[in-house]
Amino acid sequence: MEKYDILVVGGSTTGSWFARRMAEEGHKVLVIEKEKPDDVSRAYDIFHMTKKEMEQFGLEIPKEGDKEFGFFFDGSPMLSPFGNYPKKTVPNTIVGLHKHDYIMLMNDYAEKAGAKILYGAAFVDFIKEGNKIVGARYKTDEGEKDVYASLVADCTGIPAVARTKMPDSSTVENYKLTPEDIFYVVLYYAVYESEDVKPEELHASFLNYKAVWSAPSGNPHGAILGIGGNYSYAYSEEVFKDFRKNVPWPRYTVEKVEKGMTPYRRGIYSFVDDNFIALGDTACLTKPTCGEGCTSSLVQCTIAVKVIDELLKEGKELTKENMWCINKEYLRQQGIAFDSMRALLKGVVSTSYEEAEYMFKNDIIFSEKILGGGGEDLQISPADIAKIVSGMAIGVATGKIRPTTVKKIVKGLLQSGEITKLYEEYPETPAGYWDWKKKADELWEKVGPMSDICDPVILKRLGIK
Repeated sequence: MEKYDILVVGGSTTGSWFARRMAEEGHKVLVIEKEKPDDVSRAYDIFHMTKKEMEQFGLEIPKEGDKEFGFFFDGSPMLSPFGNYPKKTVPNTIVGLHKHDYIMLMNDYAEKAGAKILYGAAFVDFIKEGNKIVGARYKTDEGEKDVYASLVADCTGIPAVARTKMPDSSTVENYKLTPEDIFYVVLYYAVYESEDVKPEELHASFLNYKAVWSAPSGNPHGAILGIGGNYSYAYSEEVFKDFRKNVPWPRYTVEKVEKGMTPYRRGIYSFVDDNFIALGDTACLTKPTCGEGCTSSLVQCTIAVKVIDELLKEGKELTKENMWCINKEYLRQQGIAFDSMRALLKGVVSTSYEEAEYMFKNDIIFSEKILGGGGEDLQISPADIAKIVSGMAIGVATGKIRPTTVKKIVKGLLQSGEITKLYEEYPETPAGYWDWKKKADELWEKVGPMSDICDPVILKRLGIK
C-alpha cells in the first residue's frame, strides 16, 4: 500500500511549488499529473512573472541561453481605451519564460527535494474511510491504483477534479466553473511589418476591453497581443476587433495564435476541509485586473506550507479546524484586496469607451493609485472617494459621464466596501462558517459576475445571449 504525507493532484506551477516546499520540509510527497512529460503546460509558450515575485517565492531565474529563458522587460503602463493618458504601474522587472520548459524545471527541483512525480496519472476519486478522506484513486495506462495520504491537495486549475467531488456539506465549495466564470485568453504572436517600429514603446495594457495587452514575445520585431474575455474565445476575438478600431497600431502579421483559460471570479470561501485543501486556480485565486494566477497562488501556498508543516511535525490531524487559519491569513494578506477590487472593477469597466477616456484624462478612478498595483494592497481612503465623487459630478454636469454610469460606479465602490467589511469578519473557526457564507452569498448575488458587463451586442451576434 502506497502511503504519503501529501498527495498533490496536478503538476503545474502551483502543484510543483507546493510539492517542492513540502518535500524540502522533510515530508513524503507524491504528485500525480494527468499529462505525459512532453505535454505538460502546453497551452501557452510564453508566460510572465516579475523578478521580485520569483525572488520572493524562491523560484530560480533562468539566464540568457537557458532553454527556459525568454527575456526581461520593464512593467508596462495602463492606457485609456483610445491609447492615451498612461498610468504607470508598480516598477518591476518582468521575466518572460517558456512555460513548458519552466514548469518542467520546477518539477525537476521538486523531485530533487524528494517529491515523487507520476506523469500520465489522472485523479479518479477520493478514497474514504467513513466520511474521512484517506487518499485517492488514480488511473494510468496500466490501470487504476490507490494511494493513501494525510492530505489531498487539488492543484488542477479550472477542472478542479478533486474539489468538485467534495460533498455539498463540505466547507470547500464544489461548484464547477461555467463560461461566465472563465477568462478565455487569445494570444496573437505578431511581427511588425516595419523594422522602424520599436515594440518596447508599445507594451501596455488596456483595462476597458476587460483585458487587452501588448507584451514582448521574444522576437525583437514583434509582440504578443493578448485579449481575455468571458463566455468564449469568439467573444474575446470580437472585443479585440473593437480595440483595433479604437487604438492606432502599426501593421503586423500574425505568426501563431495560442488559446487558454483562467478562472475569473471570486475566490472560494474556504480552501480547507478535513484532509483536503484547494490551491491556486482550483480555488479561483487570480488577479482581478488581468486574471493572472501564478504568483497569486504562491501567496496562498506559502501560508499553507507553514501551517501544514507545523501540524505534521507536531503529529496533529489535518482537520479543517487545525487548517482554518490558512483561510484567515490568506484573506488578510491578499484575498480581501482581490475580491473587493472585483466589485469596484465591475462598476468601473461598465463605462463606455468615451466615458473612460474622459476619466483617464482627469484621473477619476483610473488613477495610478488604483490601477498601479493591480488590486494588491489597495486602500481607498475617504479623501479618495470624495475626489472620485467630485470628479464624476463634474463629468455629469458637462455631459461627459452618464448618470447611469455614475450609479454603477458608486454601487461598485459601496459593494467593494461591503465585501471588505464582511471579509474582515471572516469566522475564527469552521463553526461560524455557514452563517457567514449565507451573508457572503447574498452579497455576491447582488454584485453579480464580471460577465454581466460583457457587450450585449456582441453576445447577441454570437448567439450567446
